[in-house]
Amino acid sequence: MVNLVIVVNAGPCQDDIARGLGSIRAQRYSRWRAMVTIDPCGDATFDRALAAAAGDPRFDIRLNEQRQFSMANLVAAISRSGASSDDVIVVLDGDDWFGTDQTLDTIVATYGRFDCWMTYGSWISNDPSHQGMPRGLWPAYPDDTEDFRRAEWLHTAVRTWKRWLWDLIDDRDFRDERGDYFRVTEDQACMLPMLEMSGTARARHIPDVLMVYNRMTPHACGKIRRDEMQRNADLIRRRPPYHRLAARPSVSV
Repeated sequence: MVNLVIVVNAGPCQDDIARGLGSIRAQRYSRWRAMVTIDPCGDATFDRALAAAAGDPRFDIRLNEQRQFSMANLVAAISRSGASSDDVIVVLDGDDWFGTDQTLDTIVATYGRFDCWMTYGSWISNDPSHQGMPRGLWPAYPDDTEDFRRAEWLHTAVRTWKRWLWDLIDDRDFRDERGDYFRVTEDQACMLPMLEMSGTARARHIPDVLMVYNRMTPHACGKIRRDEMQRNADLIRRRPPYHRLAARPSVSV
Protein backbone atom coordinates (compact mmCIF):
# COMPACT_ATOMS: atom_id res chain seq x y z
CA MET A 1 0.00 0.00 0.00
CA VAL A 2 1.13 3.52 -0.81
CA ASN A 3 1.33 6.07 1.99
CA LEU A 4 0.29 9.57 0.96
CA VAL A 5 1.25 12.89 2.53
CA ILE A 6 -1.14 15.63 1.45
CA VAL A 7 0.34 19.12 1.76
CA VAL A 8 -2.22 21.91 2.09
CA ASN A 9 -1.01 25.52 2.15
CA ALA A 10 -3.61 28.16 2.94
CA GLY A 11 -3.71 31.92 2.93
CA PRO A 12 -6.97 33.88 3.28
CA CYS A 13 -9.51 31.19 2.37
CA GLN A 14 -11.99 31.07 5.25
CA ASP A 15 -14.89 30.43 2.87
CA ASP A 16 -13.20 27.49 1.16
CA ILE A 17 -10.93 25.66 3.61
CA ALA A 18 -13.69 23.48 5.08
CA ARG A 19 -14.68 22.28 1.63
CA GLY A 20 -11.08 21.43 0.77
CA LEU A 21 -10.39 19.53 3.99
CA GLY A 22 -13.79 17.88 3.74
CA SER A 23 -12.87 16.59 0.28
CA ILE A 24 -9.79 14.98 1.83
CA ARG A 25 -11.80 13.34 4.61
CA ALA A 26 -14.25 12.01 2.03
CA GLN A 27 -11.60 10.02 0.13
CA ARG A 28 -12.20 6.29 -0.09
CA TYR A 29 -8.45 5.69 0.06
CA SER A 30 -7.53 6.05 3.71
CA ARG A 31 -3.74 5.75 3.94
CA TRP A 32 -3.03 9.47 4.03
CA ARG A 33 -1.90 12.20 6.39
CA ALA A 34 -2.53 15.88 5.74
CA MET A 35 -0.01 18.56 6.69
CA VAL A 36 -2.03 21.79 6.72
CA THR A 37 -0.24 25.13 7.09
CA ILE A 38 -2.15 28.38 7.55
CA ASP A 39 -0.56 31.76 6.90
CA PRO A 40 -2.14 34.39 9.22
CA CYS A 41 -4.17 36.81 7.12
CA GLY A 42 -6.60 38.27 9.64
CA ASP A 43 -9.51 35.99 8.81
CA ALA A 44 -11.05 32.78 10.22
CA THR A 45 -9.20 30.27 8.04
CA PHE A 46 -7.34 28.62 10.93
CA ASP A 47 -10.41 28.23 13.16
CA ARG A 48 -12.46 26.82 10.30
CA ALA A 49 -9.67 24.41 9.40
CA LEU A 50 -9.58 23.13 12.96
CA ALA A 51 -13.34 22.64 12.92
CA ALA A 52 -13.27 20.85 9.56
CA ALA A 53 -10.56 18.43 10.72
CA ALA A 54 -11.94 17.86 14.22
CA GLY A 55 -11.80 14.25 15.36
CA ASP A 56 -9.51 13.05 12.58
CA PRO A 57 -5.92 12.54 13.83
CA ARG A 58 -4.61 12.27 10.27
CA PHE A 59 -4.66 16.08 10.06
CA ASP A 60 -1.72 18.13 11.34
CA ILE A 61 -2.77 21.79 11.30
CA ARG A 62 -0.29 24.59 12.03
CA LEU A 63 -0.72 28.36 12.14
CA ASN A 64 2.38 30.39 11.27
CA GLU A 65 3.30 33.40 13.36
CA GLN A 66 3.72 35.41 10.16
CA ARG A 67 3.14 34.76 6.47
CA GLN A 68 5.71 32.44 4.92
CA PHE A 69 4.02 31.87 1.55
CA SER A 70 3.88 28.77 -0.58
CA MET A 71 7.47 27.62 -1.12
CA ALA A 72 8.64 27.95 2.48
CA ASN A 73 5.43 26.31 3.69
CA LEU A 74 5.85 23.41 1.28
CA VAL A 75 9.44 22.79 2.35
CA ALA A 76 8.53 22.96 6.04
CA ALA A 77 5.47 20.73 5.70
CA ILE A 78 7.34 17.95 3.93
CA SER A 79 10.09 18.15 6.52
CA ARG A 80 7.75 17.96 9.49
CA SER A 81 5.74 15.15 7.92
CA GLY A 82 8.62 12.72 8.36
CA ALA A 83 7.57 11.11 5.07
CA SER A 84 9.67 8.12 4.06
CA SER A 85 11.48 7.98 0.74
CA ASP A 86 8.73 5.96 -0.99
CA ASP A 87 5.83 8.00 0.37
CA VAL A 88 3.98 10.09 -2.20
CA ILE A 89 3.56 13.83 -1.66
CA VAL A 90 0.24 15.27 -2.91
CA VAL A 91 -0.28 19.04 -3.13
CA LEU A 92 -3.68 20.69 -2.69
CA ASP A 93 -4.07 24.44 -2.20
CA GLY A 94 -6.25 25.49 0.72
CA ASP A 95 -8.86 27.15 -1.50
CA ASP A 96 -9.21 24.19 -3.89
CA TRP A 97 -10.79 20.77 -3.33
CA PHE A 98 -10.62 17.23 -4.68
CA GLY A 99 -13.13 16.59 -7.44
CA THR A 100 -14.36 13.17 -6.34
CA ASP A 101 -13.99 10.74 -3.45
CA GLN A 102 -11.77 8.60 -5.71
CA THR A 103 -9.03 11.15 -6.39
CA LEU A 104 -6.49 9.43 -4.16
CA ASP A 105 -7.48 5.99 -5.50
CA THR A 106 -6.67 7.22 -9.00
CA ILE A 107 -3.29 8.60 -7.94
CA VAL A 108 -2.30 5.42 -6.12
CA ALA A 109 -3.44 3.24 -9.04
CA THR A 110 -1.31 5.32 -11.42
CA TYR A 111 1.83 4.75 -9.37
CA GLY A 112 1.11 1.04 -9.20
CA ARG A 113 0.35 0.61 -12.88
CA PHE A 114 3.13 2.71 -14.40
CA ASP A 115 5.90 2.57 -11.78
CA CYS A 116 6.25 6.34 -12.09
CA TRP A 117 8.10 8.79 -9.86
CA MET A 118 5.68 11.71 -10.19
CA THR A 119 2.27 12.56 -11.66
CA TYR A 120 0.41 15.63 -12.89
CA GLY A 121 -3.16 16.57 -13.90
CA SER A 122 -6.04 17.17 -14.05
CA TRP A 123 -8.60 19.75 -12.88
CA ILE A 124 -11.67 21.69 -13.88
CA SER A 125 -12.55 25.26 -12.94
CA ASN A 126 -15.43 26.36 -10.74
CA ASP A 127 -15.77 29.54 -12.78
CA PRO A 128 -19.17 29.41 -14.57
CA SER A 129 -17.69 31.21 -17.57
CA HIS A 130 -15.52 28.15 -18.18
CA GLN A 131 -18.40 25.69 -18.47
CA GLY A 132 -18.10 23.71 -21.68
CA MET A 133 -14.37 24.49 -21.78
CA PRO A 134 -12.67 22.67 -18.90
CA ARG A 135 -9.48 24.64 -18.62
CA GLY A 136 -7.52 22.11 -16.56
CA LEU A 137 -7.79 19.14 -18.89
CA TRP A 138 -4.40 19.83 -20.39
CA PRO A 139 -2.54 17.24 -22.45
CA ALA A 140 0.53 15.30 -21.40
CA TYR A 141 4.04 16.33 -22.38
CA PRO A 142 4.98 14.74 -25.71
CA ASP A 143 7.06 11.61 -25.15
CA ASP A 144 10.11 13.16 -26.81
CA THR A 145 10.19 16.27 -24.57
CA GLU A 146 13.72 16.91 -23.34
CA ASP A 147 14.00 20.63 -22.64
CA PHE A 148 11.23 21.20 -20.10
CA ARG A 149 12.39 24.73 -19.29
CA ARG A 150 11.66 25.86 -22.83
CA ALA A 151 8.65 23.64 -23.42
CA GLU A 152 5.10 24.81 -22.84
CA TRP A 153 4.20 24.44 -19.15
CA LEU A 154 1.89 21.41 -18.86
CA HIS A 155 2.74 20.04 -15.42
CA THR A 156 -0.51 21.16 -13.85
CA ALA A 157 -2.39 20.13 -10.71
CA VAL A 158 -2.85 17.76 -9.07
CA ARG A 159 0.92 17.46 -8.61
CA THR A 160 2.40 14.47 -6.80
CA TRP A 161 5.86 12.94 -6.41
CA LYS A 162 7.91 10.44 -4.46
CA ARG A 163 9.66 11.89 -1.42
CA TRP A 164 13.07 10.60 -2.53
CA LEU A 165 12.79 12.55 -5.79
CA TRP A 166 12.04 15.76 -3.91
CA ASP A 167 15.09 15.21 -1.72
CA LEU A 168 17.35 15.39 -4.77
CA ILE A 169 16.50 19.05 -5.45
CA ASP A 170 19.01 21.64 -4.28
CA ASP A 171 17.32 23.96 -1.75
CA ARG A 172 18.92 26.92 -3.52
CA ASP A 173 16.65 26.26 -6.48
CA PHE A 174 13.65 26.99 -4.24
CA ARG A 175 14.96 30.51 -3.66
CA ASP A 176 15.16 33.79 -5.53
CA GLU A 177 18.25 35.90 -6.25
CA ARG A 178 18.19 37.32 -2.72
CA GLY A 179 18.21 33.84 -1.20
CA ASP A 180 14.59 34.03 -0.03
CA TYR A 181 12.11 31.26 -0.75
CA PHE A 182 9.84 32.06 -3.70
CA ARG A 183 6.50 33.43 -2.55
CA VAL A 184 4.80 32.33 -5.78
CA THR A 185 5.66 30.12 -8.76
CA GLU A 186 6.76 27.36 -6.38
CA ASP A 187 5.21 24.83 -8.76
CA GLN A 188 7.82 25.50 -11.45
CA ALA A 189 10.65 25.75 -8.90
CA CYS A 190 10.10 22.18 -7.75
CA MET A 191 8.43 20.54 -10.73
CA LEU A 192 10.95 21.47 -13.40
CA PRO A 193 13.89 19.77 -11.62
CA MET A 194 11.80 16.66 -10.97
CA LEU A 195 10.56 16.56 -14.55
CA GLU A 196 14.12 16.80 -15.79
CA MET A 197 15.26 13.98 -13.52
CA SER A 198 12.25 11.80 -14.38
CA GLY A 199 11.67 12.42 -18.06
CA THR A 200 8.30 11.59 -19.59
CA ALA A 201 8.85 7.88 -18.95
CA ARG A 202 8.65 8.41 -15.18
CA ALA A 203 6.39 11.50 -15.02
CA ARG A 204 2.86 10.28 -15.63
CA HIS A 205 -0.01 12.45 -16.79
CA ILE A 206 -3.43 11.70 -15.26
CA PRO A 207 -6.25 12.79 -17.59
CA ASP A 208 -9.03 12.17 -15.04
CA VAL A 209 -10.51 15.16 -13.20
CA LEU A 210 -8.94 15.00 -9.74
CA MET A 211 -9.51 18.53 -8.45
CA VAL A 212 -11.71 21.61 -8.70
CA TYR A 213 -9.58 24.71 -9.17
CA ASN A 214 -11.12 27.68 -7.37
CA ARG A 215 -10.90 30.46 -9.93
CA MET A 216 -13.54 32.55 -8.15
CA THR A 217 -11.45 33.57 -5.14
CA PRO A 218 -10.19 37.16 -5.25
CA HIS A 219 -6.98 36.05 -3.50
CA ALA A 220 -5.61 33.89 -6.34
CA CYS A 221 -1.92 34.57 -7.00
CA GLY A 222 -2.64 34.98 -10.68
CA LYS A 223 -4.87 37.93 -9.83
CA ILE A 224 -2.73 39.75 -7.27
CA ARG A 225 0.89 38.66 -7.90
CA ARG A 226 1.04 38.06 -11.64
CA ASP A 227 4.12 40.23 -12.24
CA GLU A 228 5.99 38.46 -9.45
CA MET A 229 4.95 35.10 -10.89
CA GLN A 230 6.38 36.04 -14.28
CA ARG A 231 9.66 37.32 -12.82
CA ASN A 232 10.10 34.12 -10.84
CA ALA A 233 9.26 31.95 -13.82
CA ASP A 234 11.84 33.76 -15.97
CA LEU A 235 14.51 33.27 -13.30
CA ILE A 236 13.68 29.59 -12.79
CA ARG A 237 13.73 28.82 -16.48
CA ARG A 238 17.16 30.44 -16.88
CA ARG A 239 18.73 28.10 -14.35
CA PRO A 240 20.71 25.02 -15.40
CA PRO A 241 18.65 21.86 -15.91
CA TYR A 242 19.01 18.76 -13.79
CA HIS A 243 20.41 15.57 -15.30
CA ARG A 244 18.09 12.74 -16.29
CA LEU A 245 18.18 9.75 -13.95
CA ALA A 246 18.49 6.34 -15.57
CA ALA A 247 17.24 4.74 -12.36
CA ARG A 248 16.41 5.66 -8.81
CA PRO A 249 19.61 6.33 -6.84
CA SER A 250 20.36 3.73 -4.22
CA VAL A 251 20.67 6.43 -1.56
CA SER A 252 18.70 9.69 -1.54
CA VAL A 253 20.59 12.89 -0.81
